[in-house]
Amino acid sequence: MDQYAFLLGYFDKQLTLAKRLYGEIVNIDLTSYDKRFVFALKTQQFYTALEDLFKQIAKSFENHIDNLSSFHRELLMRMNIEVPKTRPAVLSTQSLLFLDKLRSFCHFIGHAYDCELEQEELIRIQNKLKAEFAALDCDLNQFRTFIQELTECNSESYR
Repeated sequence: MDQYAFLLGYFDKQLTLAKRLYGEIVNIDLTSYDKRFVFALKTQQFYTALEDLFKQIAKSFENHIDNLSSFHRELLMRMNIEVPKTRPAVLSTQSLLFLDKLRSFCHFIGHAYDCELEQEELIRIQNKLKAEFAALDCDLNQFRTFIQELTECNSESYR
């Protein structure tokens, strides 16, 4: 099976999931104490859906990450790098900076057992999501087009 066709299918699945989660996240009322925890969990799911996509991209093009102690950050940084003669950058610097902040938040949520979720901080993150999602979506769709073209080139070579 063509690795790029698999990646394209996985890409579409993860992008659909991320968009659904985004739609849920931006509409959560953060003035409600209970909804803050829903926001945190869904934001973590949103980021994880994107990170899983980035893992698959890395597996399809550059195969592995050596430094497992900083795996999550290194994976994200790789998505901002063009690999000459292999693939373009997946993320713009704007999207990288946004996702790195989201990665930090998700890391905090995953390890914060005894803390309150501050409404103001969550509202700031929610507003950042609203402001940055269009650029991220554009980056991902441009990379999707690149994968689509690879898939079409490979399918023509089999004919």
